Amino acid sequence: MNVASPWRRFLAQRSALLGLIWLLLLGLLALAAPWLSQGDPWEMAAQPLLGPLQDGNHWLGTDLLGRDLGAGLLYGARVSLAVALLASLATLLAGLLIGAVAGYFGGWLDGLLMRIAEFFQIIPQLVLAVILVAILEPSLYSIVLAIALVAWPAVARLVRAEFLSLRQREFVQAARVLGQSPLAIVFRQILPNALAPLLVTLTFVMATAILTEAALAFLGLGDPEAMSWGYMINASRGLLREAWWMSLLPGLAILFCVLAVNRVGEGLRVAFDAARRPGDSL
Repeated sequence: MNVASPWRRFLAQRSALLGLIWLLLLGLLALAAPWLSQGDPWEMAAQPLLGPLQDGNHWLGTDLLGRDLGAGLLYGARVSLAVALLASLATLLAGLLIGAVAGYFGGWLDGLLMRIAEFFQIIPQLVLAVILVAILEPSLYSIVLAIALVAWPAVARLVRAEFLSLRQREFVQAARVLGQSPLAIVFRQILPNALAPLLVTLTFVMATAILTEAALAFLGLGDPEAMSWGYMINASRGLLREAWWMSLLPGLAILFCVLAVNRVGEGLRVAFDAARRPGDSL
């Protein structure tokens, strides 16, 4: 398959391209948070409950304790994007390892690993994440671990299905005849051909990770030392009438971030599906 072709199809989709640009811009803003914000997001820097544009130094207003909402949004983007990336990476490693072993070797090992995956899928993801974070004590690392533990079964099942489909293909049989080891066959022959659906699935894992982290922070199970969008909504839940902007702004940040990730994932799906149709160059 021509590698450049899927990316051209992806870039030709306006919504996917806009989603990618938004995520890149958000990442740059998050990295530049110390220079763009007025200071520490926990600092009580001004009069409480200032509305948007009421103070030239705090354009987006302040919360109940006088903390700058703009700084909170920037530092919250750091937390959301960091959790999304780390949780996706951990999910990829776990799902890829378990799915590859199950799909390539099959037999009793496949059955055992899939039963374990089913056990994790029986319990609602958010409920399991809340239990795990509560047991491990709230922190960014426990949140990432909890999200990975609830998300890996879907990735493992996808990888397993791809491996079951590809392990009987001619190029894999030829690699066996040539004496390649199972490890070499997995990483050199099968895995590169299974990357397309895996990348699409990982974008949706990222979106789920952002929502899960926000939900955990809203429930009081976020990292107590990290300002996050979920925490900001939690802190403003009693002031929906008096200071609606305190919950609206982080809520919109979560909405647009998740929407952008989903559009990127949908763009990748369309691009790779079109590239894998008959008639494309191999």
